[in-house]
Amino acid sequence: MPDFPADKKILLTQLKYPIGGLSDLQLKPPMGSDKLASVTIGFTSRHGQTPISGFHYLSQPEPLIIDWKDPWNTHFKNTDISRHNRYPLMSFLYVEPRQIRHEILVRTKDLLEWTNHPFDAWQLLTPESKAFLHHTVRSYLNNKNPTSIDQSPSQPNSIETVFLRANNSGYSQISENDTIEMGSVMIGYREKFSIDALPQSVTVDWNLFTDTINSVPTLIQDPAGPFPTHVIPSFPDIQWHNYLYDYRPPNSDPLAIETPSLAVPMAILFSFLIITIIVLTLSTKHSLIGRKGSTILYTAIIISAVALYLNLPEEYRVNLPGTAKKRDLGQVTEQLLLKVAAAFKEPLPINLELKLKNLITKEGFESAYSNLAQIYRPQTTSGGLGSISAITNLKVEYSSQINLNGNKGFRLITSWQAVVEDRSWGHFEQRPQETRANIAIIQSDNHWKIAGFTPLSVR
Repeated sequence: MPDFPADKKILLTQLKYPIGGLSDLQLKPPMGSDKLASVTIGFTSRHGQTPISGFHYLSQPEPLIIDWKDPWNTHFKNTDISRHNRYPLMSFLYVEPRQIRHEILVRTKDLLEWTNHPFDAWQLLTPESKAFLHHTVRSYLNNKNPTSIDQSPSQPNSIETVFLRANNSGYSQISENDTIEMGSVMIGYREKFSIDALPQSVTVDWNLFTDTINSVPTLIQDPAGPFPTHVIPSFPDIQWHNYLYDYRPPNSDPLAIETPSLAVPMAILFSFLIITIIVLTLSTKHSLIGRKGSTILYTAIIISAVALYLNLPEEYRVNLPGTAKKRDLGQVTEQLLLKVAAAFKEPLPINLELKLKNLITKEGFESAYSNLAQIYRPQTTSGGLGSISAITNLKVEYSSQINLNGNKGFRLITSWQAVVEDRSWGHFEQRPQETRANIAIIQSDNHWKIAGFTPLSVR
């Protein structure tokens, strides 16, 4: 064997064993005289395209039970090294600021048995079988799990189906060019319900129990975090209640321009006014008011001034002319980008467009919207569209003043880091994203708006 790391040679060994028909095997590492493994071997295992285990160490002999008719049932006797995704049927309820999602993961085997169709675990998934499964799962699951929002029955705005494969961390979408057998295919069925704000309650009636599946794992996810549970025939409802007492939804309101101002304390302003009145009164030479009348006049002026002063604000602000300084451009740009991220959480295209029109100029809307969508709705491994949850380390590399259609603004080259998130099919996917872009921002109708957005690099 190579003496690593001094010896840089790498050995690739492929061992094939004629085990056809055998259902009980044992994987055994080299054992020492102390009956312990004499070498550390890391391994993963799968049957066809179905994972059997994640990455573990072969530290002792491990018995393996093989099911040749259905790779989903192939497993190690040691449950500590079983695969992450081992349930054939699962349900997930996502409660988000603008949308409710109910997702169901089901095996092709169970779907075909429910609909009285034959199942062959080793038949390959083809475009024809995809079309058949797509139609079958929609027809069968439609209205099978009625959903109520705030105790009112609700119909989904849209229904989606995707084909997924299990991996060591969650699920990934099956691409058009993948070769995979039907026994390793999971079907994802998703219903979406649009909402204006978080409801007080959501209930899903579960009606998909069988003779062999009488306990179904579920996951409820809201802005506070995940809540794993399960449904059984005696308690078949998935229920969520709103306990978020101080929740603030994403803010995509227009970004107002902070006009610089000068604050003048009201006490100073009033003191100056009274002194001026007194001086003007004393300087009047031909005053017909006597000494007694002057005392009464000054007393009335002071009493009136004190009463008026007590009912006025502590300071008086005077707006000053000016525009944003270069050192403030980074903060303005970051606030705009965060508001765009909040707008992209709108599930309905018409609502998304309305929110973005508050942040993007009319002239540059189409181009900026298309380019921003690449950044704010990236494709994820599970076939969904991710979202941006945070923006950090924003840097303005270059800036210059511009005048666009009579509006003052700046052209910037900016870079920042963000976190792309996707919660779907019970899996939380999170990855960093670094973006560098050319951005034009202008002052329009007392608000900051994006007049142009061109990504230079995304990684």
